[in-house]
Amino acid sequence: MRLQAKLTVFSAVSKIIILLVLILVLPTLVNQVALHNADVRLQDKEARMYQIIEEQGIDSFITEETGDAYGSYNLLKEEFISLEEISSGRVHNTIENSLRKVENDIVEYRVLSSTFDLGGKRYLLEIGRSLATIGDNSQALQHYALYFLLAVVLLTVFVDLAFSKILLQPLTTIIKRLQRIEHPTTFTPKKLKTSTDDFLYLNNTINDMMGQIQEAFQKEKEFIGNVSHELLTPVSILQTRLENLLADPDTPEPLLVKLVDNLRTLHRLKSIIQALLLISRIENEQYLKNERVDVPQLVNEVAEEIQERAEAKDISLSVQLTGDFVFIPANHSLLFTMLFNVVNNAIKYNKPSGTITVAGNAVAKGYQLCISDTGVGIAQDQLPHIFSRFKRFHAPDGESHGLGLPIVQTIARFHGVALTVQSELDKGTTFCFTFPQRI
Repeated sequence: MRLQAKLTVFSAVSKIIILLVLILVLPTLVNQVALHNADVRLQDKEARMYQIIEEQGIDSFITEETGDAYGSYNLLKEEFISLEEISSGRVHNTIENSLRKVENDIVEYRVLSSTFDLGGKRYLLEIGRSLATIGDNSQALQHYALYFLLAVVLLTVFVDLAFSKILLQPLTTIIKRLQRIEHPTTFTPKKLKTSTDDFLYLNNTINDMMGQIQEAFQKEKEFIGNVSHELLTPVSILQTRLENLLADPDTPEPLLVKLVDNLRTLHRLKSIIQALLLISRIENEQYLKNERVDVPQLVNEVAEEIQERAEAKDISLSVQLTGDFVFIPANHSLLFTMLFNVVNNAIKYNKPSGTITVAGNAVAKGYQLCISDTGVGIAQDQLPHIFSRFKRFHAPDGESHGLGLPIVQTIARFHGVALTVQSELDKGTTFCFTFPQRI
């Protein structure tokens, strides 16, 4: 998962967890707030009642007609005010829940009780508000608070997503640049437009590292050129001298046998050097991929070239191709070497009167080419090592130097061709190449 996605998921999950916790404690919090507001409202009404009594006198509430008490309820019984004369010993100054009977209905109120002395008498003032009304207000507050929290969470998630996208844009730029690098020599150092010191340090570090890698590759190219000259030249000189001695009629016959053995050794040494140089040059991108290669036509060229070797070993070579496919960009010579080595191994490791089948067909996103033989096969424990250099498995001619399949793998990687191998001991081996479709 990408860093931006991780940050967004973490932000969203953390906010959702906080939201769930708030939802759990929200009813209690809102109820407490509603009760507090109700208490404040009751205290305000108490102050207003004292102001009215001070201005109009107690007689405006308690008269001979009303007796020693006064009571008033609103139409829906949501609120009430009562005022009555009490004995001097009773003192009240509380706010609490209380049940009251109103017209044969039992209603629970939040009641403020307060006592005061006036004209040598003590009075009890009670102001109540229905708990059902407070509960309705509490539920309304809960709904509004829930909607508000959801809106805040969604808004902050989108804000975090946008901010993280802007913040991580330099990192995205660095990643895209690295993904476009097919070879170190194609890398071009660039400055990064950002004010974040961490990204600037990362970009500068990558630029410096790639510069060192480019320098190392350049030195390796120069080394390969020197090796090709310093090794192949003396080998060729020795080979020429030995061939001259071999052609001399005065050379003794016992010496001729030794000369032939030495020439065979020199030829093998030359082949090893050329194979290693070929692998190194391919890995260092010293070959161009600027050709259009018709894969079915290339297979026919390989089959025609190697047909005589197959006939000499009494091996039947069958080519079964369907469809057309042009592979671009590519290097025709390298692809020819790749297929030639595989078919040549199929001949070398085949059984007498064996068969080799080269089958090709179009697949979903390219072209698949499989080369199957009826040879000795490869043990399952040896399959992971067949592309290792200088690994030789039962070479029948004793001349193999274990570099044929490493060359095949190197060329396939160079062209982005997928290579798979299936084999069963004493039954045969199948190499499959999948050439990707490129536009």
